[in-house]
Amino acid sequence: MKRLGVNIDHIATLRNARGEFHPDPIHAAKFAKAAGADSITIHLREDRRHISDNDAQKICSIKNLLVNLEISTNLKIVKIALKIKPNFICIVPENRKEITTEGGLNLKKNKNQIKKIIKKLKKKKIKKR
Repeated sequence: MKRLGVNIDHIATLRNARGEFHPDPIHAAKFAKAAGADSITIHLREDRRHISDNDAQKICSIKNLLVNLEISTNLKIVKIALKIKPNFICIVPENRKEITTEGGLNLKKNKNQIKKIIKKLKKKKIKKR
């Protein structure tokens, strides 16, 4: 079965750049769901340049919407992710100067930290992507 996932990060990026309340990523998530999307992907970055904590919380609480939350290995971000309980978590690299994720996660360098995060995700019954 094929599924459609929609990444709405840059809707929040545009809102944040404008310093306004729109476009609203929560509205975008609901719109994408109504239009047939099977899931929404958002990235809760350490610098919050995309989705905010409040956005992530509200999007994860939308009924019957699967949410894939991208996070770094930063322990503060992991703690927030565990609290809001998305359906899926994808651990991604983050570099301060990149506009969007540009490279892969160094598994060898981050092996122990990733193992600890995965153990926490499993305990909360959050799937990894």
